Amino acid sequence: MVFRSNKAVEPFANRHAAGRLLGNALLPHLAHVPPENQIVLGLARGGVAVAVEVALILNVPLDACVVRKIGSPMQPELAIGAVAPGGVRIFNQGLIAEIGLSRKTVDRLGAEVERERSRLESHLRAARPLPDLEDKYVVLVDDGLATGATMRAALEYASDSAESVIVAVPTASPDVIRDFEALGVLTISLIAPRNFRSVGLWYDRFEEVTSEDVISLLAEAAQGENVE
Repeated sequence: MVFRSNKAVEPFANRHAAGRLLGNALLPHLAHVPPENQIVLGLARGGVAVAVEVALILNVPLDACVVRKIGSPMQPELAIGAVAPGGVRIFNQGLIAEIGLSRKTVDRLGAEVERERSRLESHLRAARPLPDLEDKYVVLVDDGLATGATMRAALEYASDSAESVIVAVPTASPDVIRDFEALGVLTISLIAPRNFRSVGLWYDRFEEVTSEDVISLLAEAAQGENVE
């Protein structure tokens, strides 16, 4: 089941405003699940700024899922794959064949990005273990889906142990929505414009989310859980 609406055409003010709208859209889909059986994972880094608001509205724990795109050597912004925790690596084999990349090159690129991902994860988590997703309803949140590569990697990681996984974003390419729909994943996108072009186009403010921002957001969320 996929929820999406094309009625809203105005950009979101920022990631936090988009997260509040997204959290409210998720409420009816999770009303039957006890809060202790839910967790929101924001794709680091940009997705965490959206996810913190989603977690607040759902009143459930927040954590980060550190994923990285594997870019083409000729065009780094073009994703040929992605890596996620637990040794997950996914590849767009059709694109790799079209570009003409050798298996050796693909393996090298994957290993380089995994080292980068691992360093970032160590920095953001500061020795905290990965969250326990066993039998949980996991909500994977990003600030948008352009190619869907990193979200697909996160989905593979979470699906390994979670009871159920929901993909939730403020905005996405309609083609990517259809890709996740074909996988049978509940995918919530507030807007899926035909003229999507890029994630940042659908935000008035789309500043870079730094590692320090993520660390601060996770610390604040953990503090709120401890207070309760």
